[in-house]
Amino acid sequence: MHISELTPRIRAELGKPRPYPAITLVMPTDPDFRFNDKDRILLRDLVTEAKRRLADDPAVEREARLELRDRLLDPDVIERADETSPGGDAMVVYVAVGEPVQVWRVASPREVRPRVEFAEEFLVRYLADAEQRSQPYLVLVLDQEMCRLHRGSVRRLTEVTEHGFPAAPQIPSPEDAVPGPVPNATPYRGDEERVEQYLKAVDGHLGDYLDAHGPLPLFVIGGTKILPAFEGLTAHGGAVSGTLTLAGMDTASPQDLAERLGPTLDDFHARQAADAVAELGEARGQEKVAEGPEQVWTAIADRRVRRLVLEESLVLAGRITGEGRDLKIVQLPEPVTLPNPAPDVEPPPADVATDIVERLVDGAVAGEAEVLFVPDDTLPDSGGVAALLRY
Repeated sequence: MHISELTPRIRAELGKPRPYPAITLVMPTDPDFRFNDKDRILLRDLVTEAKRRLADDPAVEREARLELRDRLLDPDVIERADETSPGGDAMVVYVAVGEPVQVWRVASPREVRPRVEFAEEFLVRYLADAEQRSQPYLVLVLDQEMCRLHRGSVRRLTEVTEHGFPAAPQIPSPEDAVPGPVPNATPYRGDEERVEQYLKAVDGHLGDYLDAHGPLPLFVIGGTKILPAFEGLTAHGGAVSGTLTLAGMDTASPQDLAERLGPTLDDFHARQAADAVAELGEARGQEKVAEGPEQVWTAIADRRVRRLVLEESLVLAGRITGEGRDLKIVQLPEPVTLPNPAPDVEPPPADVATDIVERLVDGAVAGEAEVLFVPDDTLPDSGGVAALLRY
């Protein structure tokens, strides 16, 4: 599956309690060549490490150990489970007794750290973090003959084929029934009404998609007549983050759309970062801001965060105490080579979490907060992370 298919319902299903161990594997992948030699070697190493932990973990019951070791933790099984997924920059694999192996492909602007995690639930924080880093957005292409919706992430567009999209008009134009031009004919006056009904239907399909997948920045592309007509009737004007006046784009390829939309996206992201910094400055005077990883961690645990702002390259490690409310940042350990650690590299202590950023993002998403990644050095006085508070 691809990260664009992740919905709140699926996220909740993935995060429900499972018999120990629910295994999560995370690894970077080549976005252009599926399961090349490098990817296969890394996947084999992660599987070997998972099997080693299975053998050493006394909390794993014998029946579960055998099923995981002999049937599910197999690179070939994982590769077959991924046969229909689009490519991506990283892969998250979920393995549990009594369930088919799940493989999620994600688009991420930074390389992820390989991980093997045992827990009593699938760790969805890696999906949540990747989804937010990919800066997802929607592109609605308007045309009188066909309207299309695309979901974008990291400059890649994938056409939406659900919730009524692609949407063709249900009411044909009466002019289409005439075999050719009629000399001296009076222009058909009902076309505007037909287009308005069509756009209202498209807006309804858009609402269905947003209800299922949550709010996303929306960019609308259309000609000089249909674009203002849609803006005048849509019930989702608050989601519109930019428009582009271009006609005939309903047949354009996703790559062409992404290229044409590039400058508009750049302007939007620059405005987002500038607005976030300005709003943080205003919030300081009202004591509605948390700054630094430790303050932000506690605010997220208390569900006080309205918007989480992080620098793109931020990586953190720390000890979590106080029933999950407190965080003490420690030096980030060197990554361990799997499955055979280099002799000069010690694994991190068992009580040190090296995925603090992913946990912050996941906690913010669970608390219905907005998450925004900004360029490095945007938050130099806040340790790379800050949060606007609800109260």
